[in-house]
Amino acid sequence: MANLDVDGRQVRESSRRSGAVWTWQSDGEQPIDYEIEWVQDKDIFLYGTRVRPGGWSVSRLDESTWANDGTLEGAREVVERRLPTMPR
Repeated sequence: MANLDVDGRQVRESSRRSGAVWTWQSDGEQPIDYEIEWVQDKDIFLYGTRVRPGGWSVSRLDESTWANDGTLEGAREVVERRLPTMPR
């Protein structure tokens, strides 16, 4: 889909059957993978982290902070606005 530049960090957007996902990776010798997934049917955001070769640790983001209008465009705006508060 698209790439976003958030505070100098490249964030890749892609679609999933459930909605959309935004992924990025930390710098360093053992980088951490991060993702924010928007689940369209439920209009919620999930936050995942992974240190390779391990699996993902996923949690649900606070709905009062990660609120959306139910559209992909709205979800993208929420991610662009809230992403600077997430680890990078």
